[in-house]
Amino acid sequence: MGRIFHCVKPITVMCVCALLIGIFIPLHAQWQNSEVDTLTNTQIRKETEIQSLDIDNLDFVHLVFKHDAAVGWGIYYITNSPAGTWQAPELVNDTDQVCYSPALAVSPLNDEPYITYEDDSEICFAYPSSSGWQQHMVTSDDRMDCYTTIAIDGAGRVHLAWITEDSLTLDYKIAYAIGDSIDWEVQILFGSELGPYGTGAVPYIAVTEDGIAHIVYRGGDYGDYHIHHAWNDTVGGSSWNYEIIMSGNVNDFSATLVVDDNDDLHLAMGGNDGWGFPGRVYYRYQPHGQNWQAYELASLTRSAVEPSIALDADKAPQIIWMETSGNFFTGYVYYSHQNTVGQWQVAYVIGDDHFTPSFKIDSGDYGHIACHSGGNTGNYDIFHVTSSDPLTSIKEYSNGTIPRRSLYHYPEPVTGSATFSYSIPTDAFVTLRIFNSLGQEVATFVNRVQPAGDHQEQWNITDLTSGIYFYSLDAGEYSATAKMIIVR
Repeated sequence: MGRIFHCVKPITVMCVCALLIGIFIPLHAQWQNSEVDTLTNTQIRKETEIQSLDIDNLDFVHLVFKHDAAVGWGIYYITNSPAGTWQAPELVNDTDQVCYSPALAVSPLNDEPYITYEDDSEICFAYPSSSGWQQHMVTSDDRMDCYTTIAIDGAGRVHLAWITEDSLTLDYKIAYAIGDSIDWEVQILFGSELGPYGTGAVPYIAVTEDGIAHIVYRGGDYGDYHIHHAWNDTVGGSSWNYEIIMSGNVNDFSATLVVDDNDDLHLAMGGNDGWGFPGRVYYRYQPHGQNWQAYELASLTRSAVEPSIALDADKAPQIIWMETSGNFFTGYVYYSHQNTVGQWQVAYVIGDDHFTPSFKIDSGDYGHIACHSGGNTGNYDIFHVTSSDPLTSIKEYSNGTIPRRSLYHYPEPVTGSATFSYSIPTDAFVTLRIFNSLGQEVATFVNRVQPAGDHQEQWNITDLTSGIYFYSLDAGEYSATAKMIIVR
């Protein structure tokens, strides 16, 4: 965004309107003419899950979904080539099984798809062979096991996580397994606290290249749900670390996680402020070996839940999520990403009868979504949505001289003090000023030479009233402007 506030003189209301337009109206062409494939063309009920989609090294799309049948839900797999030729769906499970919650991941070693699912309160793992899909039971006991998730590391080892019961206390816990098609090492994470309604914990697993597992899930008790994070320090290790990750929501119910090739963590989390209050999606980032950075509201003014996150070629986060009205899904799917100054922007993808999107980005930065219909209309189908252009990253907005996430603040809204974080590309004389909604300067709290790099400045509110304010950063030839809300 170019410079809006050039000097300390008051600006006109027309200029403020222009700034508001620059903030709130995103220019996103990536999904406007997206390609939508209808995969099954039947009226039988079928559904995707949050981990239904993956893409291999050759950009083949792999997709799994559950399909209603005479004996109950079955698990089906379907794939296509980069040319867009879809094969016929294949039944993954045995015909006499009643199965739920499929999740899919593709091995980076051989591009083969691997699927895990729940089979009559047990966890099953399936893989393709020359004679069809092979199934292997990961668990076989009298405990309840459900809602499984899968990841594969750089050595081809398969990692699973799911919800189970502690056989002694009957408390719900997170379970974890590492193995291959036959042999599995299963653990219960006794430090995980899921509460009395733990079957809704919705775990999601991601792994580093060398096999360190990270599991995020809804932890806590009713009315005090947050995203909990568990990770081990060695491959397959049984010593687990635990932490609670907060957002701007009162309660968080679901999260998805990506580990990049630097072992940095990128988290999308969704929740709300209670029954009937709008949902919101937040993004959090943890550089390897450092603390989590402040949460960022990714869904802006939209009511949003159940995010799915992926990274583009520049490791910039892209998030797909479902819109809600109160506590009901509208059937619309939206997309969020950051611009070069760290502001999140939102674009419509597809609606108004599309649910549970699963999201990946291919080697060309094209976005892929799997979702299902039928929740509003009863017309059930599986869809694959491909962006019409590569998804937005820093390449589209700058020549590379301006660092990503160049100006932002937290918390939002501001109640007592605010911390401003920014990056400048070169040594420069820096000014950071606050303006009210009429464009009148109300404070200047940075006015000195600073070196290139990342900076943080804290500002304590004194006599400002509640309202919308703007802050402007000037650093040599570089300038940026952002908005904040003050609540007193």
